[in-house]
Amino acid sequence: PSFFMQNDKVYINARFLRQQVTGVQRYAIEISRRLKVLYGNQIIFVAPKGIVNKAVGRELNVVFVGRFSGYFWEQIELPLFLKSKGSPLLVNLCNMAPLLYRNKLITIHDMAFLDLPVNFSWQFRTVYQTIIPKLAATAKHVVTVSEFSKSRTLHHLTALNEEDISVIPNGVDLDRFASPAGQEREKYILSVASGSFRKNIDNLVRGFHQFNKSQNEKYKLYLVGDDDRIFEKQPKQPKHESVLLLGRVDDQELSQSYAKAALFLNLSSYEGFGVPVLEALAHNTPTVCSDIEVYRELFQDAVVFVDPNNPLQIAEGIAAALNGSANDRRAEKAKELVNRFNWTDSSDRFSTLINKFS
Repeated sequence: PSFFMQNDKVYINARFLRQQVTGVQRYAIEISRRLKVLYGNQIIFVAPKGIVNKAVGRELNVVFVGRFSGYFWEQIELPLFLKSKGSPLLVNLCNMAPLLYRNKLITIHDMAFLDLPVNFSWQFRTVYQTIIPKLAATAKHVVTVSEFSKSRTLHHLTALNEEDISVIPNGVDLDRFASPAGQEREKYILSVASGSFRKNIDNLVRGFHQFNKSQNEKYKLYLVGDDDRIFEKQPKQPKHESVLLLGRVDDQELSQSYAKAALFLNLSSYEGFGVPVLEALAHNTPTVCSDIEVYRELFQDAVVFVDPNNPLQIAEGIAAALNGSANDRRAEKAKELVNRFNWTDSSDRFSTLINKFS
Protein backbone atom coordinates (compact mmCIF):
# COMPACT_ATOMS: atom_id res chain seq x y z
CA PRO A 1 0.00 0.00 0.00
CA SER A 2 2.82 2.43 0.81
CA PHE A 3 3.73 2.92 -2.86
CA PHE A 4 0.45 4.77 -3.45
CA MET A 5 0.88 7.29 -0.64
CA GLN A 6 1.61 10.81 -1.78
CA ASN A 7 2.99 11.98 1.58
CA ASP A 8 5.83 10.25 3.35
CA LYS A 9 4.00 9.68 6.64
CA VAL A 10 0.46 9.13 7.94
CA TYR A 11 -0.43 9.73 11.58
CA ILE A 12 -2.96 7.91 13.77
CA ASN A 13 -4.63 9.63 16.73
CA ALA A 14 -3.92 7.02 19.44
CA ARG A 15 -5.60 8.76 22.40
CA PHE A 16 -7.78 5.61 22.59
CA LEU A 17 -4.84 3.91 24.36
CA ARG A 18 -5.70 6.00 27.44
CA GLN A 19 -9.20 4.47 27.56
CA GLN A 20 -10.54 1.16 28.85
CA VAL A 21 -11.37 -1.20 25.99
CA THR A 22 -14.99 -1.30 24.81
CA GLY A 23 -16.15 -1.99 21.24
CA VAL A 24 -14.92 1.40 20.01
CA GLN A 25 -11.39 0.97 21.39
CA ARG A 26 -11.30 -2.65 20.21
CA TYR A 27 -11.97 -1.40 16.67
CA ALA A 28 -9.17 1.19 16.95
CA ILE A 29 -6.65 -1.31 18.36
CA GLU A 30 -7.31 -4.06 15.81
CA ILE A 31 -7.31 -1.71 12.81
CA SER A 32 -4.14 -0.02 14.12
CA ARG A 33 -2.30 -3.33 14.57
CA ARG A 34 -2.90 -4.27 10.96
CA LEU A 35 -2.15 -0.80 9.55
CA LYS A 36 1.18 -0.99 11.38
CA VAL A 37 1.95 -4.24 9.51
CA LEU A 38 0.83 -2.76 6.18
CA TYR A 39 2.71 0.54 6.43
CA GLY A 40 5.61 -0.14 8.80
CA ASN A 41 7.42 3.04 9.81
CA GLN A 42 5.43 5.12 7.33
CA ILE A 43 2.59 5.18 9.85
CA ILE A 44 3.07 6.93 13.19
CA PHE A 45 0.84 6.49 16.23
CA VAL A 46 0.65 9.62 18.39
CA ALA A 47 -0.73 9.58 21.95
CA PRO A 48 -0.71 11.66 25.13
CA LYS A 49 1.28 10.37 28.10
CA GLY A 50 -0.32 8.00 30.60
CA ILE A 51 -1.73 5.32 28.30
CA VAL A 52 -3.37 2.32 30.00
CA ASN A 53 -2.82 -0.15 27.13
CA LYS A 54 0.97 -0.20 27.46
CA ALA A 55 1.51 -3.51 25.63
CA VAL A 56 -0.43 -2.25 22.59
CA GLY A 57 1.48 1.03 22.83
CA ARG A 58 4.79 -0.85 22.58
CA GLU A 59 3.47 -2.95 19.69
CA LEU A 60 2.50 0.19 17.79
CA ASN A 61 5.72 2.01 18.75
CA VAL A 62 3.67 4.97 19.98
CA VAL A 63 5.16 8.48 19.98
CA PHE A 64 4.15 10.55 23.04
CA VAL A 65 3.41 14.20 22.43
CA GLY A 66 2.44 17.15 24.66
CA ARG A 67 1.80 17.63 28.37
CA PHE A 68 -1.96 17.17 28.54
CA SER A 69 -4.21 14.15 27.93
CA GLY A 70 -7.90 14.96 27.32
CA TYR A 71 -9.77 17.24 24.95
CA PHE A 72 -7.05 19.92 25.26
CA TRP A 73 -4.45 17.47 24.00
CA GLU A 74 -6.67 16.40 21.10
CA GLN A 75 -7.87 19.86 20.13
CA ILE A 76 -4.71 21.94 20.70
CA GLU A 77 -1.50 19.97 21.25
CA LEU A 78 -2.08 17.27 18.61
CA PRO A 79 -2.85 19.68 15.73
CA LEU A 80 0.11 21.92 16.68
CA PHE A 81 2.40 18.88 16.58
CA LEU A 82 0.99 17.80 13.18
CA LYS A 83 1.42 21.30 11.73
CA SER A 84 5.08 21.14 12.77
CA LYS A 85 5.31 17.96 10.64
CA GLY A 86 3.86 19.58 7.51
CA SER A 87 0.15 18.82 8.19
CA PRO A 88 0.08 15.12 7.15
CA LEU A 89 -3.09 13.01 7.00
CA LEU A 90 -4.47 12.19 10.47
CA VAL A 91 -6.62 9.05 10.90
CA ASN A 92 -9.08 9.14 13.83
CA LEU A 93 -10.66 5.82 14.80
CA CYS A 94 -12.75 6.67 17.90
CA ASN A 95 -15.39 9.34 17.17
CA MET A 96 -13.39 12.39 18.28
CA ALA A 97 -10.72 14.33 16.37
CA PRO A 98 -9.13 17.81 16.35
CA LEU A 99 -11.69 20.30 15.06
CA LEU A 100 -9.29 22.87 13.60
CA TYR A 101 -7.21 20.31 11.69
CA ARG A 102 -8.71 19.62 8.27
CA ASN A 103 -6.43 16.94 6.78
CA LYS A 104 -8.18 14.08 8.56
CA LEU A 105 -10.33 10.98 8.27
CA ILE A 106 -12.79 10.38 11.13
CA THR A 107 -14.67 7.32 12.33
CA ILE A 108 -18.12 7.88 13.85
CA HIS A 109 -19.29 4.60 15.39
CA ASP A 110 -22.92 5.48 16.03
CA MET A 111 -25.39 8.31 16.53
CA ALA A 112 -26.56 7.29 20.02
CA PHE A 113 -25.75 10.75 21.41
CA LEU A 114 -28.42 12.17 19.07
CA ASP A 115 -30.75 9.15 18.75
CA LEU A 116 -30.79 8.38 22.50
CA PRO A 117 -29.64 11.58 24.26
CA VAL A 118 -31.18 10.60 27.62
CA ASN A 119 -28.55 7.83 27.88
CA PHE A 120 -25.79 10.37 28.42
CA SER A 121 -24.76 12.97 30.95
CA TRP A 122 -25.45 16.53 29.78
CA GLN A 123 -21.68 17.25 29.66
CA PHE A 124 -20.91 14.32 27.36
CA ARG A 125 -23.98 15.00 25.24
CA THR A 126 -23.14 18.69 24.86
CA VAL A 127 -19.57 17.99 23.76
CA TYR A 128 -20.59 15.36 21.21
CA GLN A 129 -23.61 17.25 19.85
CA THR A 130 -21.46 20.37 19.41
CA ILE A 131 -18.28 18.86 18.01
CA ILE A 132 -19.22 15.76 15.95
CA PRO A 133 -21.29 17.61 13.27
CA LYS A 134 -18.42 20.11 12.84
CA LEU A 135 -15.84 17.29 12.66
CA ALA A 136 -17.86 15.55 9.95
CA ALA A 137 -18.12 18.80 7.98
CA THR A 138 -14.35 19.44 8.17
CA ALA A 139 -13.08 15.89 7.54
CA LYS A 140 -11.94 14.66 4.15
CA HIS A 141 -13.99 11.49 4.64
CA VAL A 142 -16.12 9.80 7.30
CA VAL A 143 -16.06 6.10 8.23
CA THR A 144 -18.73 4.23 10.16
CA VAL A 145 -19.26 0.57 11.06
CA SER A 146 -22.66 -0.52 9.65
CA GLU A 147 -25.25 0.49 7.06
CA PHE A 148 -27.55 1.32 9.98
CA SER A 149 -24.98 3.76 11.43
CA LYS A 150 -24.42 5.23 7.99
CA SER A 151 -28.13 5.90 7.54
CA ARG A 152 -28.40 7.51 11.01
CA THR A 153 -25.29 9.62 10.34
CA LEU A 154 -26.71 10.88 7.03
CA HIS A 155 -30.03 11.55 8.77
CA HIS A 156 -28.47 13.75 11.46
CA LEU A 157 -25.45 15.27 9.70
CA THR A 158 -27.12 16.83 6.70
CA ALA A 159 -23.90 18.42 5.40
CA LEU A 160 -22.76 14.92 4.36
CA ASN A 161 -23.62 13.11 1.14
CA GLU A 162 -23.79 9.35 0.54
CA GLU A 163 -20.31 9.31 -1.05
CA ASP A 164 -18.77 11.11 1.96
CA ILE A 165 -19.20 8.02 4.19
CA SER A 166 -17.66 4.55 3.90
CA VAL A 167 -18.83 1.54 5.91
CA ILE A 168 -15.85 -0.36 7.36
CA PRO A 169 -17.25 -2.90 9.82
CA ASN A 170 -15.85 -4.42 13.00
CA GLY A 171 -14.29 -7.85 12.82
CA VAL A 172 -13.35 -10.75 15.04
CA ASP A 173 -9.87 -12.14 15.66
CA LEU A 174 -10.16 -15.91 15.25
CA ASP A 175 -6.70 -16.45 16.74
CA ARG A 176 -8.04 -15.16 20.06
CA PHE A 177 -11.81 -15.61 19.77
CA ALA A 178 -12.74 -19.12 18.67
CA SER A 179 -13.68 -22.29 20.53
CA PRO A 180 -11.62 -25.47 20.42
CA ALA A 181 -13.52 -28.39 18.90
CA GLY A 182 -15.61 -30.41 21.34
CA GLN A 183 -15.64 -27.68 23.99
CA GLU A 184 -17.80 -28.72 26.93
CA ARG A 185 -20.63 -26.26 27.60
CA GLU A 186 -21.63 -25.30 31.14
CA LYS A 187 -25.00 -24.31 32.61
CA TYR A 188 -24.60 -20.57 32.36
CA ILE A 189 -25.83 -17.82 30.08
CA LEU A 190 -23.34 -15.08 29.25
CA SER A 191 -23.84 -11.40 28.51
CA VAL A 192 -21.05 -8.92 27.77
CA ALA A 193 -22.03 -5.27 28.19
CA SER A 194 -21.43 -2.13 30.20
CA GLY A 195 -24.00 -0.95 32.73
CA SER A 196 -25.40 1.74 30.43
CA PHE A 197 -29.16 2.14 29.88
CA ARG A 198 -29.08 1.08 26.24
CA LYS A 199 -27.57 -2.29 27.15
CA ASN A 200 -30.99 -3.01 28.72
CA ILE A 201 -29.61 -5.11 31.58
CA ASP A 202 -32.82 -4.83 33.66
CA ASN A 203 -34.96 -6.58 31.05
CA LEU A 204 -32.18 -9.05 30.31
CA VAL A 205 -32.11 -10.14 33.97
CA ARG A 206 -35.94 -10.32 34.13
CA GLY A 207 -36.08 -12.48 31.01
CA PHE A 208 -33.32 -14.74 32.36
CA HIS A 209 -35.17 -15.22 35.69
CA GLN A 210 -38.38 -16.08 33.86
CA PHE A 211 -36.53 -18.68 31.76
CA ASN A 212 -34.59 -20.05 34.75
CA LYS A 213 -37.77 -20.51 36.78
CA SER A 214 -39.04 -22.89 34.06
CA GLN A 215 -35.74 -24.81 34.32
CA ASN A 216 -35.85 -25.33 38.12
CA GLU A 217 -33.14 -22.64 38.53
CA LYS A 218 -30.41 -24.78 37.01
CA TYR A 219 -28.74 -21.97 35.03
CA LYS A 220 -26.58 -19.05 36.11
CA LEU A 221 -26.31 -15.66 34.38
CA TYR A 222 -22.77 -14.27 34.01
CA LEU A 223 -22.58 -10.51 33.34
CA VAL A 224 -19.18 -9.38 32.04
CA GLY A 225 -18.28 -5.69 31.73
CA ASP A 226 -18.21 -2.41 33.63
CA ASP A 227 -21.19 -2.03 35.92
CA ASP A 228 -20.62 1.72 36.18
CA ARG A 229 -19.79 4.01 33.27
CA ILE A 230 -18.80 7.66 33.59
CA PHE A 231 -21.30 9.05 31.11
CA GLU A 232 -24.11 6.48 31.27
CA LYS A 233 -25.75 5.08 34.39
CA GLN A 234 -28.53 2.71 35.31
CA PRO A 235 -29.66 1.33 38.68
CA LYS A 236 -27.37 -1.25 40.27
CA GLN A 237 -28.61 -4.81 39.87
CA PRO A 238 -30.15 -6.29 43.05
CA LYS A 239 -28.12 -9.25 44.29
CA HIS A 240 -29.34 -12.71 43.33
CA GLU A 241 -27.44 -15.98 43.76
CA SER A 242 -28.00 -17.02 40.13
CA VAL A 243 -26.68 -13.70 38.70
CA LEU A 244 -22.90 -13.18 38.83
CA LEU A 245 -21.36 -9.77 38.06
CA LEU A 246 -17.87 -10.59 36.79
CA GLY A 247 -16.73 -7.02 35.99
CA ARG A 248 -13.93 -6.56 33.45
CA VAL A 249 -12.04 -9.64 32.26
CA ASP A 250 -9.04 -9.98 29.94
CA ASP A 251 -9.30 -11.37 26.40
CA GLN A 252 -8.25 -14.89 27.37
CA GLU A 253 -10.82 -15.13 30.16
CA LEU A 254 -13.48 -13.57 27.91
CA SER A 255 -12.78 -16.10 25.16
CA GLN A 256 -13.11 -18.98 27.66
CA SER A 257 -16.38 -17.50 28.93
CA TYR A 258 -17.82 -17.49 25.40
CA ALA A 259 -16.50 -20.99 24.74
CA LYS A 260 -18.09 -22.59 27.81
CA ALA A 261 -21.40 -20.68 27.83
CA ALA A 262 -24.58 -22.58 27.00
CA LEU A 263 -25.91 -19.41 25.39
CA PHE A 264 -25.01 -15.78 24.73
CA LEU A 265 -27.57 -13.04 25.36
CA ASN A 266 -27.45 -9.46 24.07
CA LEU A 267 -30.53 -7.26 24.43
CA SER A 268 -29.21 -3.79 23.61
CA SER A 269 -31.86 -1.29 22.61
CA TYR A 270 -29.34 0.55 20.38
CA GLU A 271 -25.94 -0.28 18.84
CA GLY A 272 -23.76 0.84 15.97
CA PHE A 273 -22.49 -2.71 15.46
CA GLY A 274 -22.37 -5.22 18.35
CA VAL A 275 -18.89 -6.74 18.64
CA PRO A 276 -19.75 -9.18 21.51
CA VAL A 277 -22.42 -10.82 19.31
CA LEU A 278 -19.84 -11.47 16.61
CA GLU A 279 -17.37 -12.82 19.20
CA ALA A 280 -20.03 -15.18 20.57
CA LEU A 281 -20.82 -16.43 17.05
CA ALA A 282 -17.09 -17.06 16.48
CA HIS A 283 -17.30 -19.47 19.44
CA ASN A 284 -20.32 -21.16 17.88
CA THR A 285 -22.31 -20.20 20.98
CA PRO A 286 -26.12 -20.15 20.50
CA THR A 287 -27.11 -16.48 20.62
CA VAL A 288 -30.27 -14.51 21.43
CA CYS A 289 -30.39 -10.86 20.32
CA SER A 290 -32.69 -7.89 20.55
CA ASP A 291 -34.75 -7.39 17.43
CA ILE A 292 -33.22 -4.06 16.40
CA GLU A 293 -32.41 -2.80 12.92
CA VAL A 294 -28.62 -3.08 13.11
CA TYR A 295 -28.73 -6.69 14.38
CA ARG A 296 -31.16 -7.63 11.60
CA GLU A 297 -28.69 -6.15 9.11
CA LEU A 298 -25.61 -7.90 10.51
CA PHE A 299 -26.73 -11.16 12.15
CA GLN A 300 -29.81 -12.27 10.21
CA ASP A 301 -30.37 -16.07 10.38
CA ALA A 302 -27.43 -16.64 12.80
CA VAL A 303 -29.27 -15.67 16.01
CA VAL A 304 -32.71 -15.86 17.66
CA PHE A 305 -34.36 -12.42 17.72
CA VAL A 306 -36.60 -11.29 20.59
CA ASP A 307 -38.39 -8.14 21.71
CA PRO A 308 -35.84 -6.72 24.20
CA ASN A 309 -38.59 -5.19 26.35
CA ASN A 310 -40.64 -8.36 26.75
CA PRO A 311 -39.27 -10.70 29.47
CA LEU A 312 -41.63 -13.52 28.45
CA GLN A 313 -40.44 -13.38 24.83
CA ILE A 314 -36.83 -13.23 26.04
CA ALA A 315 -37.41 -16.39 28.12
CA GLU A 316 -39.01 -18.13 25.14
CA GLY A 317 -36.15 -17.04 22.87
CA ILE A 318 -33.57 -18.50 25.26
CA ALA A 319 -35.48 -21.79 25.36
CA ALA A 320 -35.73 -21.85 21.55
CA ALA A 321 -32.01 -21.18 21.07
CA LEU A 322 -31.05 -23.88 23.59
CA ASN A 323 -33.47 -26.37 22.05
CA GLY A 324 -31.07 -26.82 19.15
CA SER A 325 -33.50 -27.83 16.39
CA ALA A 326 -32.36 -24.96 14.14
CA ASN A 327 -28.88 -24.58 15.60
CA ASP A 328 -27.06 -26.29 12.72
CA ARG A 329 -28.55 -23.83 10.24
CA ARG A 330 -27.74 -20.89 12.52
CA ALA A 331 -24.18 -22.20 13.10
CA GLU A 332 -23.62 -22.42 9.34
CA LYS A 333 -24.73 -18.80 8.94
CA ALA A 334 -22.60 -17.75 11.92
CA LYS A 335 -19.52 -19.29 10.30
CA GLU A 336 -20.21 -17.33 7.14
CA LEU A 337 -20.56 -14.05 9.10
CA VAL A 338 -17.40 -14.64 11.12
CA ASN A 339 -15.44 -15.16 7.89
CA ARG A 340 -17.00 -12.06 6.32
CA PHE A 341 -16.38 -9.69 9.24
CA ASN A 342 -12.64 -9.85 9.74
CA TRP A 343 -10.09 -7.24 10.78
CA THR A 344 -7.80 -7.90 7.82
CA ASP A 345 -10.50 -7.00 5.32
CA SER A 346 -11.51 -3.92 7.34
CA SER A 347 -7.87 -2.76 7.57
CA ASP A 348 -7.43 -3.21 3.82
CA ARG A 349 -10.44 -0.97 3.26
CA PHE A 350 -8.92 1.62 5.58
CA SER A 351 -5.64 1.47 3.70
CA THR A 352 -7.52 2.16 0.44
CA LEU A 353 -8.91 5.35 2.01
CA ILE A 354 -5.50 6.33 3.40
CA ASN A 355 -3.92 5.88 -0.02
CA LYS A 356 -6.69 7.93 -1.63
CA PHE A 357 -6.52 10.87 0.79
CA SER A 358 -2.85 11.00 1.81
